Amino acid sequence: MSNFDSLIEEIRNEYQIAKRQASLAEMAPNLAPMENIGGLIREQRKAQGLTLAELCDLSEVSYTTLIKLEKGNPSARLDILNRVLNALGLKLWVG
Repeated sequence: MSNFDSLIEEIRNEYQIAKRQASLAEMAPNLAPMENIGGLIREQRKAQGLTLAELCDLSEVSYTTLIKLEKGNPSARLDILNRVLNALGLKLWVG
């Protein structure tokens, strides 16, 4: 590989890194720490006009589990949390 090709490859890599960082910066105001996930679920459910029972049906998660999630139960399985978030049109992001 020539010096020119190496330089082009380095520029491409730096561009991809900058592009990811810009994307993360745009998303930052919408991110919430895991400690706030229960409140976020409740807030989004109410904003969408859904009852607990309706969200249970949409996410296929039990009523009891959903109540625990909304109260901030830290031991929820990721697959259950992901089903609830998907039902609300939200995404679980780890980074």
